[in-house]
Amino acid sequence: MKNTVYVWPAAGQIASTAVIQVLPMLILPVHGYAVYAVIYLVFAAFLALQNATICDVWARMLRRSESTSSQLRAFQAALTALATLSGTAAGLIALVVSDHGLLAAAAGAATAFAMYRSGISYRLVATERIRRAGLSALLGAIVAGLFSVSLLALGAYTTTTALLCWALGALCASLSAGIGPVASPRAVVDWFVDNRHDVGLLSAETAIKTIETVGTPLLVGAIGGALPLALHRAASSLTYPVRVVVEVLRARLVSGAIGGSLRGVLVMGTIGVLAGTSVTVGLTVLENWGLLGAGTIVDALAPHALAVGAWLCTMAVSSFVQFMGRGRFNGRALIARRIANTVVVLGVTGSGVLLFGVAAVVWSAALAELLAAFLWISRRADDGSVATPRDTDARLRGPATLSGPTAAGADTRISLTSPER
Repeated sequence: MKNTVYVWPAAGQIASTAVIQVLPMLILPVHGYAVYAVIYLVFAAFLALQNATICDVWARMLRRSESTSSQLRAFQAALTALATLSGTAAGLIALVVSDHGLLAAAAGAATAFAMYRSGISYRLVATERIRRAGLSALLGAIVAGLFSVSLLALGAYTTTTALLCWALGALCASLSAGIGPVASPRAVVDWFVDNRHDVGLLSAETAIKTIETVGTPLLVGAIGGALPLALHRAASSLTYPVRVVVEVLRARLVSGAIGGSLRGVLVMGTIGVLAGTSVTVGLTVLENWGLLGAGTIVDALAPHALAVGAWLCTMAVSSFVQFMGRGRFNGRALIARRIANTVVVLGVTGSGVLLFGVAAVVWSAALAELLAAFLWISRRADDGSVATPRDTDARLRGPATLSGPTAAGADTRISLTSPER
């Protein structure tokens, strides 16, 4: 498998983001978009829970060289149950927020289908069916985009119809992936009982990470006021190119299929440099050509263009090694690193603003990511870690159906160039 195969899921994610996140932001009125944003945040929260309790747990099983064929039914059942639960919760929240039955139904359907689509996409990438994952995501984005454009032409693009477009796109993507849901309460219980250690560990680690993500902009806001908070959030939004790449690789990193070599880190660092350079040049051009509206947050961020580029570089490497560590480290080794990571990010970013003022907020964030990256590097494979992965290709060529056997294969070295089957 050449590295270019990852272009497919990256393209699918970018297209989905454009249709599901950007288009509603550009078209919907403030109140309508606020309701839509609440629903999306509910989805994002449940997605983090899904990664912690199901997807990354399964990837850690792959890293330990465990056969997953016997666990596939439980995995799909847990995925189906959580998608259903999240859809129900999102629908109820939408009903409370909007007092609109159809909107609530659309919100519930969009959240449930999107949760399920994300889970099976994770599975496809982890099992080396990367092109299929990307194509299904692209199909979903195209379907959602076509219906959105049709509704715009008819003047019928509202919060409710935007949610319906999201739901339809996610449903089509799920169907095209060819992996059906499993409704089995007993299998769900088996999944959480059998994997309770990993579920508890990753849930705790995710909770600490959330404190870091939410707490950092709030901390710099408390220290320096609204401007550093806004600059931090805006700069964070511009790290999207790096986050797309890392999220595409997430399943492979946690499972240990890639990333276990210096070459992988160097490749990711190179991607970060390219992305950072592009964003820096883009902000500089926008500022020098007078294309930015006066008083906008992008206008305020433009003088920090070089710092934003540096943040993309350091975040690329830091995020890469963090996902490697999420699969590698166990117990106290993982939690201790996550706590230390949070302390470093909060401490360095907050101290930078406190000591050097608003101008240092983005540079401090970039430095914090660089320092935190060293926390996730271990020289010993057995340092509180799960087993070193072996027979990677054999484990990751999972069955195309829920009950098929796992194929056998030869032992391979961990790299970014494992052959696709």
